[in-house]
Amino acid sequence: MIINKNSLQPNSTYRLMLFVTSLVGTEGFSVLDFETAGEPHSGYCTPSVSEGVSLETEFTFDCYNWQDESIPLTYEFRLRDDPISYGKSPRSASTVLPAGSPEDDYQLPINIIIKNAVGVAVVETLFIKVKPSSKLDPCLSSIKEVGNKLTNYVIGERNELEGFLKKGEIGQACQLALSVLKEANKKTDCGQTLSQDTKTLLSTTLVVKLTSITPESLQMSRTIMAVVIVATGKQQDKTCDSCENIMNLIMVFTDKTNKLLLTAINDLEEPFTAELEESAASVTGCLTNILQSASDGSQANGASGENQISQKA
Repeated sequence: MIINKNSLQPNSTYRLMLFVTSLVGTEGFSVLDFETAGEPHSGYCTPSVSEGVSLETEFTFDCYNWQDESIPLTYEFRLRDDPISYGKSPRSASTVLPAGSPEDDYQLPINIIIKNAVGVAVVETLFIKVKPSSKLDPCLSSIKEVGNKLTNYVIGERNELEGFLKKGEIGQACQLALSVLKEANKKTDCGQTLSQDTKTLLSTTLVVKLTSITPESLQMSRTIMAVVIVATGKQQDKTCDSCENIMNLIMVFTDKTNKLLLTAINDLEEPFTAELEESAASVTGCLTNILQSASDGSQANGASGENQISQKA
């Protein structure tokens, strides 16, 4: 008998009846009554400030008074679907964030997943306003200045990314990386954008630093791959000199993730979870970008070869 756990409601009572008929026609039945676990309740979450500036304001999100019989509770903080802090994290998380969209009045959703020991979760959503920084706007500051400010977050002496990594704060490091990438690749009203060299430097640096980490869990792996997917997206340079090395690093990292996935899948006591599904989707996203990069690189090399033949002719 297979029960779809997704069809079960929290804190509800169910009855299973099993009827059996033997080969000689004898009949029997059994009844099982059970109650599903309730979801965390009676708590709330709040931001330290409701409005700030991209990559300048440090937002702290705190949760209070959440209760449940199935303890301990875990808290996962996300910007939409991008992890900020995960797993057995404390009831608070701090991070910088990219600017919101002007179409949404610069509002960003922060989703906080509060989960009990048996996997029943409730989602608390906070909305905060994050305005663009004039210091990171190529329309208001020189492109060189903006590029330098963004690279200083991840490269150079005592950069913030390295600080997070040394303290083992992978979630905060990855959210900083995502914020930097999104600011570097955003469209501007005046049409001015960072040079492709600066974008490539940022993306390759982040991929190299983050894929060198051996993930301790599927959540950590998914958090890192969220950055890798953005760093290797369509907007990135597909003909960079280090692209082959970057693809190799990503392949090695996805292999590590696949081993974690296999371990989880082979654990008969561990049911199929959202973490498994999200991690598998992240691996697919990374591999899709790699295949696309390889395809674009081959086309670029083919076009270059055709130009050389044309010039010789």
